[in-house]
Amino acid sequence: MTKKGTKEATPKNYAELEQEVQKSLERLQKEDLPLDEATKVYEDGMRKLEEMQKLLDELREKVSDSIDGKAEEQE
Repeated sequence: MTKKGTKEATPKNYAELEQEVQKSLERLQKEDLPLDEATKVYEDGMRKLEEMQKLLDELREKVSDSIDGKAEEQE
């Protein structure tokens, strides 16, 4: 059950996260944001970067497992 006023987390792909990080960066560079708002935008961007890193780590593991599996088949 989702609490009222909270968003349900939906998994995003790397490209979507990259676009959102770019928007955050543009806001920080172009807009004259109050410090508290700039901090929120920065923290949100950092969370998205962490999600991107997690996706890359998972992909790296899958590729490594696939390569290892093929190497074992050839032996």
